[in-house]
Amino acid sequence: MKRKIAIADRDQLSEREKRGVFCLLLTSFSAKFASNRLTLKEKVDILLYLEQHYASQKKSPVDYIVKDQDEIIGVLTISEKTMDSRKKNYPFELSKKYGFLPIFKYLLMLSALEYSPQGREQYIENVAVHERYQRQGIAKVLILAAQAEVKTGGKLSLIVSANNQQAVGLYLKCGFSIVKKQRVLILRFLANEPNWLFMEWSR
Repeated sequence: MKRKIAIADRDQLSEREKRGVFCLLLTSFSAKFASNRLTLKEKVDILLYLEQHYASQKKSPVDYIVKDQDEIIGVLTISEKTMDSRKKNYPFELSKKYGFLPIFKYLLMLSALEYSPQGREQYIENVAVHERYQRQGIAKVLILAAQAEVKTGGKLSLIVSANNQQAVGLYLKCGFSIVKKQRVLILRFLANEPNWLFMEWSR
């Protein structure tokens, strides 16, 4: 079945759609956002708050979304980040509500995964497909849709776990190449994965 893809800036999505995107990301990357004492709703609330008050990007990320009826079953997020010089205040209100350690770990992870594209580069923050719909080519369709939007001279970049051979293989089939290998020790503690690959695709 051919899936339709909707492309929208994150700030154009409804509150329900934003929550759907974050729910999918949290369940798809559950190991990276693990916390035994927080519910899925609480994790979504935290990520929504951090995006609104703590993200360094001035321009809203762009989401490529696949739905099955009203349920978001696939998402690819593109960012064109620019440095924001405004001082960020630590979100003490979140720590009071959910505890210091969970919030501190979230901020550390976001900082460790932070990447600022240069020039005409666009960065793929994530690709996620609901487990019930995997192995149906949805991730590939999302990647091809993102590539189709890149203008001549532009490029896409991403960072992927070196151990995620299925994802690495998909990116290679879609024309990405491995530019360098990175070892991020703090992510061994935060996401149980220290080895990462930086990949690029150019038009």
